[in-house]
This record gives sequence, C-alpha cells and structure tokens, in this order.
Amino acid sequence: MKLKNLPVRTGFIAVLALFGMLVLVSALLGLYSLSKNNGLSERISTLNAQTVDLKDVYINNLKARSALSRAFIALSSKPADKDSAVAAARSYYNQAKKAFAAFDGIPKETAAQQETANRVGETFHAHTDAIDLLFTAIGSGDVTAYAATNEGPMTQTSAAFGKSADAFFAVASDETDQLKDQKAQAKSVLTGVAVGLIALSCALILLVYYTLDQNVVRPLKEAMSVLDHVARGDLTVRIQHESTNEIGKLFDSMKEMKRSLAGIVHTVYGGTDTIATGVHQMASGNTDLSQRTEEQAAALQETASSMEQLTSTVRQNADNAKQATQLVMSTAAITEQGNRAAQEVVLTMQGLSDLSGKIADITNVIEGIAFQTNILSLNAAVEAARAGDEGRGFAVVASEVRSLAQRSASAAKEIKERITDSLCRVEAGAEQVGKASQVMGEILTSVNRVSDLMGEIAAASEEQSEGIEQVNRAITQMDQVTQQNAALVEQASAAALALEEQTVALKGAVSVFRVDRALAHA
Repeated sequence: MKLKNLPVRTGFIAVLALFGMLVLVSALLGLYSLSKNNGLSERISTLNAQTVDLKDVYINNLKARSALSRAFIALSSKPADKDSAVAAARSYYNQAKKAFAAFDGIPKETAAQQETANRVGETFHAHTDAIDLLFTAIGSGDVTAYAATNEGPMTQTSAAFGKSADAFFAVASDETDQLKDQKAQAKSVLTGVAVGLIALSCALILLVYYTLDQNVVRPLKEAMSVLDHVARGDLTVRIQHESTNEIGKLFDSMKEMKRSLAGIVHTVYGGTDTIATGVHQMASGNTDLSQRTEEQAAALQETASSMEQLTSTVRQNADNAKQATQLVMSTAAITEQGNRAAQEVVLTMQGLSDLSGKIADITNVIEGIAFQTNILSLNAAVEAARAGDEGRGFAVVASEVRSLAQRSASAAKEIKERITDSLCRVEAGAEQVGKASQVMGEILTSVNRVSDLMGEIAAASEEQSEGIEQVNRAITQMDQVTQQNAALVEQASAAALALEEQTVALKGAVSVFRVDRALAHA
C-alpha cells in the first residue's frame, strides 16, 4: 500500500501508538534508572552510616582513655578531680558502646564487609575488656595495676581495634567508590538512551510532519482552493486527486458536489424563466380575482343590509303578533267574564220567575179570600135584611166588608195581571239572556280559536325571525370570509409580485456561476 493511500485514521493511530510506545519506553527506562540509582544511593548511605558509627566508636574510645589518664594523674596530684574524670570516661565509654551497637545493627551487604566487621567486633570486645580493667584499677586506686594494664592489654587491644577499623574503612571506601562508579555508569547509559530516544522522537516528528504535509495539509489546501473557486461561483475548476483514503473520498465528494451544483444551476437557469412567466400570470389572475372578490363582497354587504331590514320587519311582525295575541287573550278573558255574568242573569231571571209564580199563588189565595169574604158579606146582608132594623148596623158592616172584598178582588186581579205581564217579560228576558249566553259562548270559542291562531302566527313569526337572523349571520360570516378572501387574494397578488422579484433576483444570483455545460449534462 502506498503511503498516500494510507487512511488518515490509521496513520494518526499509528503515530499515536508509536509516540505512546516511546513515552512508555521512556517512562519504564526512567523508572528503572530511578530504582537502580535509589538502590545504589541507599547502599552508599548504608556504608557511610557504618563508617560514621565506627568512627564514633573509635573517637569515644580515645576520649574515654584520655579521661581515664586524667583520672590516673589525679590519683597522685589532685584526688578531688578523679571522680569527674572517671564520670567523663564512663560517659564516653557508654557512647562508644552505643555507637558500636548501631554499627553492629546495620546489615552487611558483602562478604568483605561482614568479615572486617566481625574482626572489628572481636577487637572491640577485647578493647572494652581492657577498658573495664582500667576502670576497676582506677576505682580501687591501684596505680600499679592501672599502669600494667595500660601498657599491656590496653595498648595491644587499642592497636588491634585501630587496625580492624582501618581495614573496615578501606573495604567501605572501596565499595563506595565501586557504587559511585556504577551510579555514574548507569547515568551515562541513561543519558545515552535518552539522547537516542530524543533523536528518534525528532526523526519521527520530522517524518510525521512530512507525511502530514504531503498527505493531509497539501490536499486540504487544494480542497480549500477548490472551495474558494466554488464559493466565487466558478464551477469549472478541475478536481484531481489519486489517493483512496479519507482525503481522496473528500475530493470525490467535492467532485460530486460540483457536478450536482452544476446540474442544479442549469436546472435553476431553465426553471427561473418558467417560474417568472407563471408568477406573472398568477399575479394577473390574482388581480382579476381580487377585483371579482371585492365585487362579491360589495354584493354580499348589500344582501346583508337587505336581510337586516327584512329581519327588522319580521321581528316587528312577531312583536305585533305577540301584542295581538295578548289582546285576544284579554278579549277572551273579558268574554268569559260576560258569559259568566249572562249565566248569572239567567239564574236571576229564573229566580224572579219562580218568585212571580209564588206571588201569583198568593194572589189566587187573596182572590179566594176576597170571594169568600164577598159571599160572607152577601150572607151577612141577607141575614141583616132578615133581621130588619136590628140588623142595619150589621148590614152596614156587611156592605163595607163586601166593598173591601170587591176592592181586594179587584186589586188581586190587577196584581195578577201585572205579575202575569212580568212573568211574560221575565220569560222573554230569560230567553234573550240564554240566547245572549249562547252567543257569548260562541264568541268565546271564536276568540279562543283566534288566540290559538295568533299564537301559532307569533310562533311562526319568531321561528321565521330566528331563521332570518341565522341567514343574516351566515351572510355576515360569508361577507367576512369574502373580505378575508379578498385580503388573502391581495396578499397572494403581492406575494406573487414579490416572488416575481425574487425570481429575477434568483436568476441574477445564479448568473454568477460559471458552469461547464458538458459537465453539467454528464
């Protein structure tokens, strides 16, 4: 595979992996070097600590011997200074033991260290035994024993301890030098490896830079140049690239984009004229439609006005029908009251007729009484005539009684005649009242029928009024819709004119593009 055909993703992953490996190697090498240097430093520090502790042992032993010498001198010259010198010697002696314990407690890493350390231990213990003898001699004040021990065992063990300490110092110095040489050598190796890694990193950086410049940066600059030409409307620019990676796919997409844009521009060129013609026709048609819609709106307004007048008239008729119905109902109520009054008159006439009959019966009784009184008066006159002069007064009385009876009969007859006449008139009035009551009933029936008819007329008028109001509302809504349609038509006309202007502007904007016609039709 050619390097220029290497996928950009794979290339970046490879570069990242390579640099990651370099970083990992550098980190591991640094950790190894740090660990090794720390180990060497710890070993050097251990040797230094052992050397320091052993030197402290040697120095404190010398200080203890010097203090014991002062105590020995004080035995003969200044006995009072003996105790202070012995105390100082004991303090130095204890410090020497403590330093030796620290020295002996440090682990020995090599055989030479262990061997010389063992020799130091043997000579130190022999030397401490001699020092103990000196403390004993000083404590007892035995000058002879002190001198003998100091010149004999003390001098011998001190020399042996010094030699063994020098031997350990020599071993420690040699091993310290070796460790320092190893540390310097490790540092040199690490420095060389670091320099090599830096050189390799620089080489890789240069290689990556060159590869990116050849396979990514330059193709992207070419792509930017192509896009600049396309942005300026130049669709005749040539796009050539031979790689098959993402950059090559980008150039293939740009080729397809240029071809599609060229086809779109040609299509727009061909469609703008057609759109302009259609928009112009649409604008003209919208103008005519707007005029007709306005005329229709005016007609609907006139129809709505007429319907409003008709609605007012029907509503007035309905109100009049309601008023007539109320008047008819009032007339029916009054007629009903007259019918009831006529019936009451009939009943009153019937009562008067019955009362006249009873009066006639009483008149008949009076006539009977007058007749019998007249007979009695005649009989009385006859008897008075028979009685002669003795019956004259009785005859006068009988004559007066007969006269009263005649006058009563005459009055009763006249009353009977008057009553008969009244009865005839009452019967005639009763018949007329009955006829009047019948007529009032018929009038009431007719009034009720008229009331029902007027109610039906009022209901029909109300329904007709509601229907006309609905029609009026519908016409009003139609008027509003028509006006809205007229406004929409005007807007559509304005939009068509604006679209025509936009079409012209679009045509002018598309004219910026320069297209290879052969490529556009490909």
